[in-house]
Amino acid sequence: MELLNISFALLVIKIALCILPGVLGIFLLTSSDEAKRQMRGSICNQLFGVSNAIRYPKFRSFLRISGTLLLLVSLAATWWIHLKKFF
Repeated sequence: MELLNISFALLVIKIALCILPGVLGIFLLTSSDEAKRQMRGSICNQLFGVSNAIRYPKFRSFLRISGTLLLLVSLAATWWIHLKKFF
């Protein structure tokens, strides 16, 4: 009996594709303002060389929209990959 067969590996990949976008979306939606400011500072430093190139309210709304879209992608992937065959 094999411990790891191809169907188990495919199941792990499918579950990862369904779960990881949702986890990232929840993180983006629920992170504190200080964490969002640190993300903005590090992203702006890497892209533009200054820490305040993007205004915080625009960055915060971008994170909200991105988090919501990632949750929707996670729900759609879960529906398509796992639940579609039951309905």
